[in-house]
Amino acid sequence: MEKRDGFVFNQPYTGAEIRQINYVVLPEQYLEFMKKHNGGRGDIGETWMELFPLEELQEINDDYEIEEFLPDHILIGSNAGGEFYGINRAGNYFNVPAIFEKETVTVLGDDIDSFWDKINDFWK
Repeated sequence: MEKRDGFVFNQPYTGAEIRQINYVVLPEQYLEFMKKHNGGRGDIGETWMELFPLEELQEINDDYEIEEFLPDHILIGSNAGGEFYGINRAGNYFNVPAIFEKETVTVLGDDIDSFWDKINDFWK
């Protein structure tokens, strides 16, 4: 397993191709990242984060009924403290509290490589 400071990545994703969850097309950059890391968990600086494995995304989003509460959004991770991270239909990453209201969504950009820094900036 690869590490990024206090974050430990999972094994690479080798399962069936997943291109979208609940009508949200997953950005190619995110898919390439997940093929290499397939999520993980740990300290990323200002907060703790878990990125959900690609093969669990549909079930997680169904369990939280995201399509009902936040149409055009999907969850891809959490800080395990009531905050979630996701991707919207426009391909932007976001943060949202567990109350799942559109007004509480904070867009964090559209680049998986700067996603970590944007999360840390959000929590400063």
